[in-house]
Amino acid sequence: MEETSIREDTDAYPDEWVKTQDLFKEKLVTVDDFTWKLNSCSLDSDPNVPLRFVGGSDISFLKEDPSIACAALVVLETGTLKIVHEEFDLVRLDVPYISGFLAFRESFMAFVLIFSRLLL
Repeated sequence: MEETSIREDTDAYPDEWVKTQDLFKEKLVTVDDFTWKLNSCSLDSDPNVPLRFVGGSDISFLKEDPSIACAALVVLETGTLKIVHEEFDLVRLDVPYISGFLAFRESFMAFVLIFSRLLL
């Protein structure tokens, strides 16, 4: 697997990350207003809009070199738990850890690569 390097000018990160966090706060969903439901025998469940797929993502760093990580995305079909899609990528994160911004280093910087493949 080929390694992708993620390196940019880190001086602008904290200011930009604060702005991005503020934008995300405005879009925070605090109530369940989604139309899909888990398949169940519940009377309030709409059988016409079942949840078909669930996905998960994670990142794991090498013990020998914490700047190298493997980012993974897996999508399962809910009824069978069969894996219907998976993406993995080795990345080098030259972005420093900054307290309060872990998601920007570990999630955004690495997962933008694998999530963007879903759009292709």
